[in-house]
Amino acid sequence: MALTMKALQEQINELRKEIEFLKAKPNKTEKVKLLKGLQIGDKFQLCGLEWTILDIHDGRYDCLGSKLGDNRRFDPESNDWRNSEVRGYLNGEFYNLLCEEIGGENIIPAERDLTSLDGQTEYGICEDAVSLLTIDEYRKYRKLISNADYWWWLINPWSTPCNDSKYGVTVVSPVGNVLRIGCCNDDGVRPFVSFKSIIF
Repeated sequence: MALTMKALQEQINELRKEIEFLKAKPNKTEKVKLLKGLQIGDKFQLCGLEWTILDIHDGRYDCLGSKLGDNRRFDPESNDWRNSEVRGYLNGEFYNLLCEEIGGENIIPAERDLTSLDGQTEYGICEDAVSLLTIDEYRKYRKLISNADYWWWLINPWSTPCNDSKYGVTVVSPVGNVLRIGCCNDDGVRPFVSFKSIIF
């Protein structure tokens, strides 16, 4: 069927509308482009939290967020991060919030070592898009982490069931000490995320 001038003009107008729509649609990477030149120890705002850059390596920025809203329990029954309530929240609802602001393509899953404070390796290693700091990371980056006026969770158990311990989880106290608290207590949650360097 031959195109009339009128039909051709209508198609051109439709294409113009689509082009305008695509131009107006925000690019997530551009939308959240953070301040250029941010270095280790610098802070930035994202998802309503203040984030501290703990390390920069391999095209990624390892960052620790400030406390998420209300305190949360680690889990009602276990100190095993892999099946914990807090892991479900961070990699579900909170992860979705991050994706809305920066896109999931800008978050790099990180390997998490779940070795207990007393060296038990029963829980092994896992990978998460959003998690908590490990004990070793807390020690490594302590000079960059200011004391807070609340207790907050680390990812590691105090010990594990093979040592007759399934409730104790490591926490950071307001003065910066690492102590033990039961998993069913409500404490601060500070998300740890590795972001792609492209957004900085």
